[in-house]
Amino acid sequence: MLRSVLGAIAFVALLAWTPANAAPAASGDSGGGGPAPYVTFVKGAEAQRGLLTIWHKDGKVYLELAAAQLDHDFIQTIVPSSGVGGQGVVWGNTDHLPTELVRFERAGDAVAILWPNPYFVAGPGSAATRAIDQSFARSIVGLAPVVATNASTGAVIVDASPFLDDQLNLKAVLQQNLQAQPHTTPYTLDREHSYFGPTKAFPENVVLEADQAWTSEDQRIADALPDPRHLQMKVTYNIADPPHDGDYMPRLADDRMGIYDDIYLQFSNDRVLDRSLRYIVRWNMQPSDPTKPLSPAKHQLVFYMSNTIPEQHRPAIRAAVLAWNAAFEKIGISNAIAVRDQPDDPNWDPDDIRYNVLRWVTEYQASFGADSQTLYDPRTGQEFRTGILISADVPSGAQREWTYVIDPVRYGRDTDPMPQKFLDDTWMSTILHETGHNLGMQHNFIGSMAYTAKELQDKAFTSRYGIASTVMEYAPTNLWPRNYAQGDYAQTVLGPYDYHLIRWAYARVPGARTPQQELPTLNALASGWSDPKYRYASDEDVSWGDGHAADPRSEQGDLTNDPLGWCAVQQKMTVGLMATLNRRLPHQNDAYEGERDAFRTLLGRYDACAQLPTHFIGGQYLSRAHRGDPHAEPPIVPVPRAEQRRAFELLDRYLFAANPLPVSPALLSHLTYSEWAGYGYVGFPGYGNLPEWAYAPPPRHDLNLVERIGQQQDRALAQMFQPLVLQRLVAGPTETTDPHAMTLADLFDWMNASVFRELHNRPARTIPLLRRNLQDAYARTLIGLALSPPEGTPDDATALAHADLLALRGSLESSLRARAPDRVTTAHVDDLLAKVRAALSAPYQRPPEGHA
Repeated sequence: MLRSVLGAIAFVALLAWTPANAAPAASGDSGGGGPAPYVTFVKGAEAQRGLLTIWHKDGKVYLELAAAQLDHDFIQTIVPSSGVGGQGVVWGNTDHLPTELVRFERAGDAVAILWPNPYFVAGPGSAATRAIDQSFARSIVGLAPVVATNASTGAVIVDASPFLDDQLNLKAVLQQNLQAQPHTTPYTLDREHSYFGPTKAFPENVVLEADQAWTSEDQRIADALPDPRHLQMKVTYNIADPPHDGDYMPRLADDRMGIYDDIYLQFSNDRVLDRSLRYIVRWNMQPSDPTKPLSPAKHQLVFYMSNTIPEQHRPAIRAAVLAWNAAFEKIGISNAIAVRDQPDDPNWDPDDIRYNVLRWVTEYQASFGADSQTLYDPRTGQEFRTGILISADVPSGAQREWTYVIDPVRYGRDTDPMPQKFLDDTWMSTILHETGHNLGMQHNFIGSMAYTAKELQDKAFTSRYGIASTVMEYAPTNLWPRNYAQGDYAQTVLGPYDYHLIRWAYARVPGARTPQQELPTLNALASGWSDPKYRYASDEDVSWGDGHAADPRSEQGDLTNDPLGWCAVQQKMTVGLMATLNRRLPHQNDAYEGERDAFRTLLGRYDACAQLPTHFIGGQYLSRAHRGDPHAEPPIVPVPRAEQRRAFELLDRYLFAANPLPVSPALLSHLTYSEWAGYGYVGFPGYGNLPEWAYAPPPRHDLNLVERIGQQQDRALAQMFQPLVLQRLVAGPTETTDPHAMTLADLFDWMNASVFRELHNRPARTIPLLRRNLQDAYARTLIGLALSPPEGTPDDATALAHADLLALRGSLESSLRARAPDRVTTAHVDDLLAKVRAALSAPYQRPPEGHA
């Protein structure tokens, strides 16, 4: 719990509109050329007294800094305090800018607002510290004119107008989230129409709200606004004293344990191989009496449920947060976490930094389900404030999952009301995960590998251990066809990894007085990585888009220790649901858009498993275990060829086949949307102004399944043929003693046999549409590898692509001579042959620098 301060009352001033570019009152009321005397300035001014004193005078805002507060490091957060109704710009979101140190330093008749650099450290007062101060620059974000000075105390009063500037870099936030189209006009800050909103002073922090005006000429850029050209974003500055509990000791991080870390370079010791210093991010959680086996928390973490959260959802949310107490009881701390309702007290304010708040967020298009907000001292890693943003769309997502997937699979219907328990379990899974982040825990995307399919089908097992080893997984619904047993659908309990990590991150190490003295005990705990229950792999381990991710066991949205087998079951189940969709939806008198919505939900499930097998191709099993850890495997083990072949066969069946999704014409003819033009359909310029959130019709009335499958095929090709994957296939045989390791040639051989099999049919047969598209896409891949390979592409891949183009030319010529039975197939083969011939006759291009 944050430090208790009694008798604190927050004063809130709602200011009248004040133009931001009004001339600063640099001389207060004196009318002279410099700062006014303190007593002169404060006449007629209104004070809000807290950590700093906020002054209001003549419609302007000022800050008073005591002499001791100059050259003093405060902690500052800057967050949006309003949203745009969706698109990732959400009120209260701390993710746009990390916690910063802020320092106020006198600069003549002004005070510089500086952000010191905390990430390069040495002993206090040492020569190395003096060198750091000269070697690493600070950031200056504002220069505030001094308007008054107190000669007797050394206090200064400064104009707060620099806080109306874009210190958050909101321009980039808006551009990234709202300017999806390249032709849109970015928002720019309009200082003339920006002003301060409420200001607040508390014992441990002060709050300034900047109501910033942003303008754009684009009428549809953020069309949840009454006028998208004029956007007012409220930005909250929260300035606080750093935590000073006096009993917090940083803990050194370990790459085997999934907890956030704060990274520094230390220059106090030159006899090191690596200057990195990593402290974990955590709450100051300690037992009040360490001599007892169980005692209450000394610094309890108290969450407040905002009064914006609907009453009916509060019990489940509360239960999920409090479930973490079980992990702390295991290490001797009781009542570690508490949840209270927001008090009915006008002096209580969620911006008071002493309060950790659970907040409800409404959006017209949900951009998240829930999001943790974790703030910590950037010098030590000690958390001082946490919270969770909770999307109002969580119940809607649960309803869609129940109606479109679970009810028809398990009960053969889609009419039964969603059970309250299913919604409660959804809340439990969601809030358990975000509370874990509040405690410093990172994602763990290898947690699904801990359990077998049989265990996940056993409700007695899942109710005790969960459906993954950790709540920090992105686990999908644990759903099995009706002829299987069925465990819990969601992760409703802490898993073994969660207990393990809380012990490692929070348990006291008796006798240790420095972080280094804790290491023997912590190393012994972390050495369990090779046990599937305690493995950890995080966000960097699922970076498949750039090829960095390599271990197919680290995956989002999969289950069981055999994800390929699990996917095969899921694909068959999803196809079965599609086959019965016409019979079940829409209900009598309902529009067909409901059936389209259900189909898109099922298609999303299908797509996930269609892509998962690509992560096995060129894959490596990676171990974080250290030398000497029990049962440790080598850090890098190429995925066996048989497992990669098994993955490729799933691709061949569920993505590359002539008809990977056997959807009937009767179903496709139903998948339309509902027309709701209303007033101002966008297709008629100058006629009304109907926003896209109200009506955004797709170009086609039907659902383009051919295009959707083509996109998934393109994604698979891009994944398997990116340079880092090809490099791993080249290196694989050198990194294992397996004489049958997969080679680069295997991938090319498998692809050719799969993609171009129709070219060898005698007599020639029709090549279906999806296969024609796939052949064209793969031919383009080969041509790109042969003529203009991306940087880092192995030379062997370029050579194999050229060889396969030569072979393809022969196959196409032979196929033309065989005379296909239809004109479209003949035209396709002829066109493909022309492209291959052109590529083979193109001049040789030297590979770019960095070619592997």
